Amino acid sequence: MLPIILRPHRNMELCREFGPRFCDDELYTCSCAMTELQGGSDVENIDFMHGKTIKTSARLEGGDWVINGHKIWPSSSNADLFGVACSTNPGSSNEEDFAFIYVPADTPGVIIGAPYQKAGMAADYNGDVWFDDVKVPKKYRTHGPGDDAKYFREILSYGAACGAAFGLGPMKNTYEIVKKWASERFVAGRPLKEHSINAAVLAEIAIDIEASSAMLHMVARQLDCPDIYGIMPWDKAMVARARAVSLFVTDAAVHATGRAMELMGSYGYARQYDLEKHWRDVKMTTLWMGSRQLDLIEVARYWYDIETL
Repeated sequence: MLPIILRPHRNMELCREFGPRFCDDELYTCSCAMTELQGGSDVENIDFMHGKTIKTSARLEGGDWVINGHKIWPSSSNADLFGVACSTNPGSSNEEDFAFIYVPADTPGVIIGAPYQKAGMAADYNGDVWFDDVKVPKKYRTHGPGDDAKYFREILSYGAACGAAFGLGPMKNTYEIVKKWASERFVAGRPLKEHSINAAVLAEIAIDIEASSAMLHMVARQLDCPDIYGIMPWDKAMVARARAVSLFVTDAAVHATGRAMELMGSYGYARQYDLEKHWRDVKMTTLWMGSRQLDLIEVARYWYDIETL
């Protein structure tokens, strides 16, 4: 919902239509449908592909958009409302042809597939979503030519920062789990944490958390205060910074949970503790918003003025 709710690009007509549904007594959820089978993370790689590989099409017929296409892996695929990244001219690299259109899930022609069976993140329903001659009102396009692509970049910035937060939370709980474990389990008459080799592992986990917290706080403040930092959430500079923090924190989460697993041994794999869940889940956070490879490319592209990648 970011493209319509934040200043200076609020779409109050759509806010008035969809807002009450999210504020009602019954749960109402949304999903950002971006990724496609043939292009992988190409949709998220908008600064290089400019929407060129998007096959999901949107054509205007009278007062309606008619949408056809197939999306894969969107979080909350069983949502009530989809934000669909599509093209008004498939194959075009002109960003004016990039469209972001809202589609209620109960619209005729929307088909939601069964959830994928995954190693982690079981609470997130990921599946296929098909749009077969789906008709929605013309006003459901968030803004219009050029602006849809511009504010889609804001989704990437906030999404990357949120991905980092999803890595930091499990890291902090990993610290709590392993601290209790290392304090209560004894070897050679001393708690595990009182042995230097174990203390070194515990220090690594704490450093991962502290460095990740500082970096994420900095980027979150930059997102929150563009007037202070002079960077808008949709600027290339902000996209690069958000991708950098996502990559740094999710990699740190994989490292921290892995080291904790090594320290706890077979107990780390036991469902009695939550560590094995964090260990599985954080690996998936490195794949969000185009994966760590796209994070690296975006960072290098901005900081080193790369033009061919």
